[in-house]
Amino acid sequence: MSALPSEPLRVPGPPPRRRRRPVAAVAAVAVIASGLLAGVAAPAHAANVTYYVDATAGADANSGLDQSHPWKSLGKVNATTFGAGDRILLKAGSTWTGQLWPKGSGAAGAPIVIDSYGSGAKPRVNGGGTVADAVRLFNQEYWTIRDIEVTNAAPATGTAGANLGDFRGIHISGDNSQTLDGFLVDAVAVHDVTGRVNWIGGDTADNAPGVTFQTGWDASKRTGGIVIDTTVPTVGAPPSTPTIINDAVVQHSTITNTSFAGIVVKQYTGSSSGAVATGWGTRTSAGDTKFRPHTNIVIRDNYIAQAGTAYGCNGIYLTDVRGGTIERNVVDRAGTSGIETYFADNVTIQFNEVFGTTQKAGGADSNGIDTDKGTTGQLVQYNYVHGNGDGILLCQFAFGNVVVRYNVLAGNQRYQLYLHSDRAATAQIYNNTIYNDASSSLIYGYGDGLTATYAISANILYSTRANAALSTSGTITYTSNLYGGATLPVPAGDTRAVVADPRFVSAPINAPSGTAGTGPALDAALELRVAADSPAVNAGVTIGGNGGRDYAGNPLYNGAPDIGAFEQPGGTTTPVTTRHTFDALPVGPLAGGTEGLAVSTAGGSVAVVAVPGATDRSVRLTRTANSGSTSVSQTFSPALTGTVTVETNVMRESAYVSGNDYFAIPYLRGSSGLNAVSVAMTKNTIVAYSGTSLVTVGSYTPGRWYNVRVVVSTPAASFDLFLDGVLVLDNAAVRNPLPGLAQIDYYANSTNYGSVVIDDIAVTATP
Repeated sequence: MSALPSEPLRVPGPPPRRRRRPVAAVAAVAVIASGLLAGVAAPAHAANVTYYVDATAGADANSGLDQSHPWKSLGKVNATTFGAGDRILLKAGSTWTGQLWPKGSGAAGAPIVIDSYGSGAKPRVNGGGTVADAVRLFNQEYWTIRDIEVTNAAPATGTAGANLGDFRGIHISGDNSQTLDGFLVDAVAVHDVTGRVNWIGGDTADNAPGVTFQTGWDASKRTGGIVIDTTVPTVGAPPSTPTIINDAVVQHSTITNTSFAGIVVKQYTGSSSGAVATGWGTRTSAGDTKFRPHTNIVIRDNYIAQAGTAYGCNGIYLTDVRGGTIERNVVDRAGTSGIETYFADNVTIQFNEVFGTTQKAGGADSNGIDTDKGTTGQLVQYNYVHGNGDGILLCQFAFGNVVVRYNVLAGNQRYQLYLHSDRAATAQIYNNTIYNDASSSLIYGYGDGLTATYAISANILYSTRANAALSTSGTITYTSNLYGGATLPVPAGDTRAVVADPRFVSAPINAPSGTAGTGPALDAALELRVAADSPAVNAGVTIGGNGGRDYAGNPLYNGAPDIGAFEQPGGTTTPVTTRHTFDALPVGPLAGGTEGLAVSTAGGSVAVVAVPGATDRSVRLTRTANSGSTSVSQTFSPALTGTVTVETNVMRESAYVSGNDYFAIPYLRGSSGLNAVSVAMTKNTIVAYSGTSLVTVGSYTPGRWYNVRVVVSTPAASFDLFLDGVLVLDNAAVRNPLPGLAQIDYYANSTNYGSVVIDDIAVTATP
């Protein structure tokens, strides 16, 4: 067993950055101009300071520097300029009414963090419909907002919709012509925001209280739960350079009953009356140089529900983005569109479950997923879309291109797949499983929507209703699809059509939908896998750049390609070699041999703990003395070969202060006992060896869970490393030979004192 390093690690600093005017100073000027504060924010304090705020037991005259002397009011927080690494902790169970707008900016690797402390309900910020934004950041950057509750509802009146206004829960914005970097919104609960519904177009004859048509681009669709957008100081004299949001993540959160939308991302373009057009937020072509979108936007692992509001008209509305990912979200009973992109480039929509979308507040649509006007490089894959009005809408007006692959669409009420793009748009639609038991249409389009180019290949098109529509035109190509169920109008151009029963494993789908607790119920769609002797097997068509996996994660291809979203697995695939959730174990010391785990408590302790909760337990390794190794490990005999995936949720509970600090999360070893793959948390960073070089692959925030996934190829002696689903090391070389994975080990030794919490260990081997 090789020793962990005890000497300080050399962590490379951030790359040189362009010169920019101080964002905090700009924010202060904006505050003075708006008259929101009586004076200039207080001078910034020393960095890396923690401040405590308690709405009940606090006092603004206190220092705020410990739990015994907390501040009390949002006004005190709002009048303070914070620095890099500062933490603003709100007391659990506390409630404040008004707006939270702390000042200042963090730095790369040292964001300013808003979080909670103590036990009980998330601390609550209630705008009460008295402020536009319950939580606001403006011309600021490098902020983390975590584990708080936010609401902003104006009281109802006797007239439906009359209480809707220009309201948001969390609003991240700016107008200083800079690129504002580094925002993380994590584990928040945003609900009951009564934002008005402004539509870009439509007919003003349909206006109603709280609902207005023909408001144009800038005035429309910018209210809701979490809004990320930018603007200009003066619409009649805009600057020459836009303000751009870069590197923003919204994750692990619940957003419920908010209008107009759950999550909105949008750029300014200058469309309102009296404004000078900038063209930053709209695009006239794929290469429009005026188009200046936000960059690197990620929306993942959220639960978004709008069942309780008649004005929730989008679950996720992602516009004006270049480089975006929407993944592993549940969108439950939204209005108009569950997930919609608009004027966007290079966006991936994957592993989401969208269901129950209906028409609301005058919206014309009711689809699960919509790639809309001016969207290029859109990739829609591995989604479960069911029980909506329409399944997937391709509405690429003007121009666009999209790939729709390995999705499962089932039970949507009108059109499973709606073709509604203009002539300049193109779509590749392949290897989807479409199950229709609710509609007279499978794939439908009309008029100019049939002039776009659609390549529809290797899909299972199944209907319990006879003659369900499959629209055709001179620009639609059907190839190698399976047509099953009741009699269907097989397009004449599909000369390789398979007309047969696909032999589903279990149909129709009879499984619960995803919730805030479970996340997307993607496994429910596995009921539409086909039997090994299905006529869909080996009857598909080879498609390059296919993503390498099917809906269920099986590699492509096993023999000839299959038809539909599921490829028959090959060889003797071992689904899950081992899994440890620790949820059923008693709280207390973890005994060696439990679930096949070896435990060493030398130099510390290893214990099952009720973290994050009593029914969701984990294991904490604590290192307190320089003696032996503190470790949880598992040995595999024979060693695992082929493609081996090791996945773990890990958390550090406190920030690094001083001394040595290095925890393996995990180390992977071959039969020789030498480390082949080494991943560790150390001194607020996450590191890994790529060959013999130690590389910093990310940073961590105390109290936040991180998903660490290592995918090893033993034949290639290489591995990929993912953090929270993001690839951070690609095809990295192993440190030492690894003919087979013989051991995984979570441990610390030497004087690496502190603790780490591990949970949900899963090891998968595919020969």
